[in-house]
Amino acid sequence: MLTLTRRVEYALIALGQMAKDAARVFSARELAEKYAISAPLLMNVLKELQRAGLVHSTRGSRGGYRLTRPAKAISLTQVIEAVEAPVRVIRCAEPAADGAVGCELAGCCPVRAPLRRLHDRLSDFLKSVTVADLAADEQYVELAGIHAPARAIGK
Repeated sequence: MLTLTRRVEYALIALGQMAKDAARVFSARELAEKYAISAPLLMNVLKELQRAGLVHSTRGSRGGYRLTRPAKAISLTQVIEAVEAPVRVIRCAEPAADGAVGCELAGCCPVRAPLRRLHDRLSDFLKSVTVADLAADEQYVELAGIHAPARAIGK
């Protein structure tokens, strides 16, 4: 089953909140308390988002995180890759660094081509959805299970 990991969900929660008030700096603790999510995990996710260049951190008592660029310039693919790994529907979607295909059936698989097309379509879709899209559309975000301030996520 294709599902977003908790780490990606936390990243989207934090980025979505930052997108709604881009001029503000948000502390990890503040975001964790507001959404009743694990502060240590959120802190790790925010560090990974910083390493990927999606957020900027400020140290100190008034420190925290803010977006490095407009939310409309941050794709869902970038978020997923920042905290997890490249999106792959199937193992043979992308060749390994050494050129290997990653599946012993690659030469004779009857569903490789259609699944590759599915991978490409899903990849294109994830590249087209931005943090701004998710932050602007509360109903869409809630249906996707990404935003749930009224209940604890992952506790």
